[in-house]
Amino acid sequence: MRHLLDPTVLVVLAGAILLSFAQSMMPGWVTYLLQIAIAASLPALGCMIMLRSGLLSFGQGLYYFLGAYGVALAHEYLGVSDAVLAIVIGAVASAIVAVIVGPFLARYRGIFFAMLTLALSMVVYGMAVKMDLFGRSDGLNVGRLTYFGITPSRAWSQTSLFLLCVWVWAILGIATHIYLRSRFGKLLSAIEDNETRVEYLGWSVKRAVYINYIVAAILGSAGGSLAAAAARYADPSLAYWTTSGEFVFIVLISGQASVLSPLFGSVFLETLRTYASAFFPDEWQLVLGAVMLVIILFLPRGLGHLFVLARRTITRGRTPRPSPETEGRQS
Repeated sequence: MRHLLDPTVLVVLAGAILLSFAQSMMPGWVTYLLQIAIAASLPALGCMIMLRSGLLSFGQGLYYFLGAYGVALAHEYLGVSDAVLAIVIGAVASAIVAVIVGPFLARYRGIFFAMLTLALSMVVYGMAVKMDLFGRSDGLNVGRLTYFGITPSRAWSQTSLFLLCVWVWAILGIATHIYLRSRFGKLLSAIEDNETRVEYLGWSVKRAVYINYIVAAILGSAGGSLAAAAARYADPSLAYWTTSGEFVFIVLISGQASVLSPLFGSVFLETLRTYASAFFPDEWQLVLGAVMLVIILFLPRGLGHLFVLARRTITRGRTPRPSPETEGRQS
């Protein structure tokens, strides 16, 4: 009950309900933009929880790739068209990979961890573009999806997919928030501050990093599944280093204030990229760089810190001011 009354949980649930009802009034391009932004925000959320323990991961593209191909391969070779089951298949595959490589990666820190995660992602990319299983460089198409055995009509297919994206994010966002608010989640910040002291207190830093890496992998996989379902396509470039770099970019512009921060940053980035490419087709990357510079200079904690400032303002406004009689007693 205590978790359900958490302000962040209430905001996530309220936002999911609001988007669910507002979808019918959105243009198709806005719906698609939000689907892609929601998909990208989940691996970015994985990057954020890794940063909570002081580790920068450039390998979220690997699990984004596994989630997307979990949907595509399940549909192509297993005949699985159920979207929820395909997401679970991708998550299980990503968890297995993370369980295997996690103990090796958990021994490293700093630039070594970042480069090793990047190297693993690039190895998978190099294999995927050479294998017929993954469609080589052309990738694989994703057919029509069903939802718990129900096949929506063409008129409702986009609505169904949008609701899936919104509520998958809501469930995973709330679960991640509870995870970060738990005793183990708070241990991650302690690892970033002083890893040696955490070891002296009796906690295993390697085990904590290992578990955190698995959680980040599952989040990345869910994002890849939603991206493949929205685009109805999966290709090896999802594991390329630029994809992982984009998730890191989202975290840099959004900050680490809340689980809502990567979602806010992802929507902001997709919107900015859409309008920048429309109005400045040859200079849109320059626009992105300029906006990034402005954010770093004037909002170094990221766009997500705006939520913290708003909450402080609301809390300060609700705090009752002392009456003149109380002030006289205190003086």
